[in-house]
Amino acid sequence: MEGSSMEATLVRGTRGHRIRLRAGADACEALKRGDEVRLGLHPLAVTGEGQRPGDLSARPMLGRLSIPGSWRLHVDVRDGVVRIGPVIGIFTSSCRRGSRRPFAGLTARFRRFIALAREMGAIAYVFTPKGIHWQSKIIRGYTYLPAGKGHRWVRGAFPFPDVVYNRVPTRKAERRKSVREARLRLLAEPGLDLFNPEFLDKWSVYQILSKDETLRAYLPATTPCTGAASLLSFLREHGRVYLKMADGSLGKGTVRVELLKGGGFGWHATRPGGHMVHRTLRKEAQLRAALARLRRGRRYLMQKAVPLLKTGGRPFDIRALVQKDAHGRWLVTGMAARIAGRGQITTHRPRGGSRARLSPLIRSIFRDEAKARHITQELHRVIVRAAEVFDRATGDRHGELSMDVGLDAAGHPWIFELNSKPAVFDEPSIRRVARRRLLNYCFSCSGFAPRAPAAGG
Repeated sequence: MEGSSMEATLVRGTRGHRIRLRAGADACEALKRGDEVRLGLHPLAVTGEGQRPGDLSARPMLGRLSIPGSWRLHVDVRDGVVRIGPVIGIFTSSCRRGSRRPFAGLTARFRRFIALAREMGAIAYVFTPKGIHWQSKIIRGYTYLPAGKGHRWVRGAFPFPDVVYNRVPTRKAERRKSVREARLRLLAEPGLDLFNPEFLDKWSVYQILSKDETLRAYLPATTPCTGAASLLSFLREHGRVYLKMADGSLGKGTVRVELLKGGGFGWHATRPGGHMVHRTLRKEAQLRAALARLRRGRRYLMQKAVPLLKTGGRPFDIRALVQKDAHGRWLVTGMAARIAGRGQITTHRPRGGSRARLSPLIRSIFRDEAKARHITQELHRVIVRAAEVFDRATGDRHGELSMDVGLDAAGHPWIFELNSKPAVFDEPSIRRVARRRLLNYCFSCSGFAPRAPAAGG
């Protein structure tokens, strides 16, 4: 019985919930003799046998649970503890109650995640700091009922989860006092595993990766911009550089600066709305003034500009998603090319960028199957290595990362950025694999083995 994995059904009753075990005599005997019982991290008390042989009823001990719908879950009996679960919480910053999109652009992503979790035998729900009741170990959050049960978002009172997937959507939201304090308390909660704890600082990431001898050859020179003197020195060394906010995202605030052959400096910036501004600054004083307006007290980095491969005259880079599997190993889930818009300095979609399948694009450029295969294999090696190095240096606290990677004319990879809150990929095949792999990792964190989902989950 020790460590065995079985199933239970959680059924909504008129006075809360009852747990109907379908695990045979072993688990039922463990419950009857008074072994500790938990649903997620919430303790349960066994109240008696059910109407059918093998059924047992249990009730929450610290407060009243109200979990919408019924759920087929797993049972794990180990070291005198009967665990029912797993229970997975998705932590975010706010919810618009009554809206068809309560979690804005992440709503569909959360809905699909919850649906697959249900198929695999887990309770999954979304919650915000306002819903956490620390003393009773209950969280008021939201789950999605599938077809035949309402097809809608419903509110409930859920047990503290075994594992928390942090999906606070923006840096601004992450800085709120309520979000910051809740995240820190969740990280300190005994028995709870929270992963992807925070947004990343570009300079901190570079410092970690550049300490690895293998990765140094794949990192463009990067250093903080402390003022015009540092920018001028960096420009004289590299000729063309990117200025990036240390805590920026989606290419916001990015500027390309270059030394011009005839003297002066080229200044290429993106305005709100995606419009590009190209300026020629003839004097150093003009460069100093432009830099001062850009920085305004914000931390900027200087990164050597890598001449990227082009398709149709437009440069492209690669967005890669790397995730841990059920054994904690980093694997590349998917890669896709992102092509810059006409006249743009970044490849982001809001700036007119477009997407393309990576492998056919590489083959069409190099016209050499062996060369294309070698480039793809090297991309995989470098991306996995970067994830391993970064995660190990930050305490093994991440389950997924995305990376922006470029290829130069020789097909050599360059890692530009690493992100802890991957954007949704446009490619359906990548999204499907990503959901399943992410949930397998959640199961692994909680100590349960997943049930195989239906095809296409």
